[in-house]
Amino acid sequence: MLPTLDVVSSLRDLAFPDHSVVIADANLPADVLTQLPEPIVVEAGEGLKTLARLGELAEAVLARRSTRPMVLIGVGGGSLGDAVGFLASVLWRGVELWHVPSTLLAMVDSAHGGKTALNLGEHKNQLGSFYVASRVVICRELLASLPLDEREAGMVEALKALWLDDAPALAHFDDPATLQKLLAAPVSEAGSMLDEVIEQAIALKLRIVSEDPREQRGIRTFLNLGHTAGHGIEAFGGLAHGPAVAWGMAACALLSHRDLGLERAQATRLLAHLDPLLRPLPFSFDDATRTRFVAKLRGDKKRREGRLISIGLRGPGRPELTTAWDAEQWWEALIEVYEVWQKRELTIWLGEPTGHMPRLPVDKSRAQRFAVIQALRHAPVDFDTVDATPPDDVRLTAAALEAMAEDAHTELDLYLGEGATGGRFALAAAATRPGITRLRFAPGLLQRPHQPLIDALVEGGAQIRATDDGFEVRGWQTHPERLRVAAAPSSQYGSALALLAAAGHTFVLERTGPKPWPSQTYFDLTLDALRQVGVQIDELSPGELRLSPGPTIAEPVRLELSRDASAAVVWHAIHALLRGFSPPEPAGEDHPDARFAALAQTLKKHPAGDIIDVDLSDAPDLAPVLAALAARLPVGVRISGAAHLRHKESNRIDALADAMAAVGLTISPTEDGFEVGPQAGEPARDARFETHGDHRLSMCALALVNTEALTLTQAGCVTKSYPGLWRQARRTGIITQAHMSLPPLD
Repeated sequence: MLPTLDVVSSLRDLAFPDHSVVIADANLPADVLTQLPEPIVVEAGEGLKTLARLGELAEAVLARRSTRPMVLIGVGGGSLGDAVGFLASVLWRGVELWHVPSTLLAMVDSAHGGKTALNLGEHKNQLGSFYVASRVVICRELLASLPLDEREAGMVEALKALWLDDAPALAHFDDPATLQKLLAAPVSEAGSMLDEVIEQAIALKLRIVSEDPREQRGIRTFLNLGHTAGHGIEAFGGLAHGPAVAWGMAACALLSHRDLGLERAQATRLLAHLDPLLRPLPFSFDDATRTRFVAKLRGDKKRREGRLISIGLRGPGRPELTTAWDAEQWWEALIEVYEVWQKRELTIWLGEPTGHMPRLPVDKSRAQRFAVIQALRHAPVDFDTVDATPPDDVRLTAAALEAMAEDAHTELDLYLGEGATGGRFALAAAATRPGITRLRFAPGLLQRPHQPLIDALVEGGAQIRATDDGFEVRGWQTHPERLRVAAAPSSQYGSALALLAAAGHTFVLERTGPKPWPSQTYFDLTLDALRQVGVQIDELSPGELRLSPGPTIAEPVRLELSRDASAAVVWHAIHALLRGFSPPEPAGEDHPDARFAALAQTLKKHPAGDIIDVDLSDAPDLAPVLAALAARLPVGVRISGAAHLRHKESNRIDALADAMAAVGLTISPTEDGFEVGPQAGEPARDARFETHGDHRLSMCALALVNTEALTLTQAGCVTKSYPGLWRQARRTGIITQAHMSLPPLD
């Protein structure tokens, strides 16, 4: 039996039976809850799907109505639907059930098909029944109330269904401008397209369920497309169900192309459809992660003769069940497709501005300093990172320092990626551990200068040996009374050493050489963070600081972590250049890069032909986007104080000049910055911007967006500092189109 499917504009249009009991998610908007007749309001989520909570829920229902007839109506997402559906199946051996799904994911998937489930301990969905709702109600008001993140999560399940059926609505995913509206436009604008996607996804689900209602013929297993690897990813935390399944579908595209004859054009088409739904993976591809992922897939209950059952694709509308792919092959495919995604090219151009205020990641500079302090300080330190998927630099630094804090004597093997700040901070922290710490850096980070910091740590008593991919560190036995380090070329050396004071030791930090700290403001950020946790700082001379435990060093402390002013820079540039684009959400005002908003407005308001001198000694990372902004305005700038940009992820000064020249814009490198003439220009049509895998240059490319298509390389490099950059761009009205290059078949 299939349910009656109704579509209503508002819950006010739904006639609730007198004998109904409504169970609703407490997180629904208040104006939605007020439309429901005396609902039992519960906290939804996996915590609701337990036998204990089910008993409590049953008692609450029976307190409302203790005789037949009864209709249980669940208003909420998938977890609430699971719990209410299970309760309806066992209460008095079965009562009538309605689903009013509140999430897109539930609308297109979990509300249909009759599966109910409870968790047993840590194991998900171990208890369940097949119990089909008599009625499913799709409410546009609930769809309109969804945060865009939840719309995207549900769109993954919709896309899965459309590919399984080769549905006509796949055409909406082929057109980047239409796809942008599907994901980001108000429901009032995207309503007809959303209706088509939802209706066609539901139609596929109902057809499969009607052919295999109790999952006995294998047909219903097709609905697990993307879920085999997706469940393995989801188990790590950090990614919700939708984005995790999106990665499962991406890995499936590679495996299906290799083994099932999925044409290369169709595989890249699927990856392009998935691109705006993919989020950076919240883990590294190391042996420990591999072991956990493989173990999770080996525990998957969908097996045939002991072999993992997977769903592949021979083409749109041509799914295939296979047992040829084991857990290790899924892991390797995931690694491969993640690299493809990181290296993808992205074409960007302007659509209609939406007025969306771009969201920013956490303040990367502070988050990394706080991570060191939290690991070294003996008293508790708490701070809320907010981001579900933080920047790679923050995630890797925090994971490495957390591992160091657990046991000072265990041998550790830690990966730090591309981030110089995190790598150098971890190098200094490793010098405090008696045990051996092996730090592995990405090739680009290895090429950057670290010797002044290494010299300082070795002089302090640490043993440091260079390896092929990083450094092996055995820390000192006694904390040195003095640490001496050269200032140039980075203040990160001084910050890395100063942060060791969080452990409660007294020592003198001496800056050697004739130069002050480059980017003094970043060093000041470090000192400010240390003062917040009770470190006393005394200046002994212009080049010497004594750091010692103050009276509050042993007290618990909570640190405030603001939004990242560095990430805000590109949005302030776009706001200054383009009508209808909002500035970003507020960021930390005391961050060195916070001055960019004022600089952008200064350039915009200056008379045409003026040339402005800008010294960026305190914030050199502003130079690339500032140069891009100036190139589009009828004013010139002379940027100085940015010499150490030559030692970043790329030689940013020369690399930016070359990239700008390639798109038809001229900036002239100088010894310590750029000169930009006062002639306003725009990128050439169909231009190509080489980012060199540098996140700052990717942001520079975004600052050049206009109505003509601009293609940038290695778009995934922004995960280093701003994982959500392209998602936020789409939400402002910027169109993106991904181009992914699959590796050749053997």
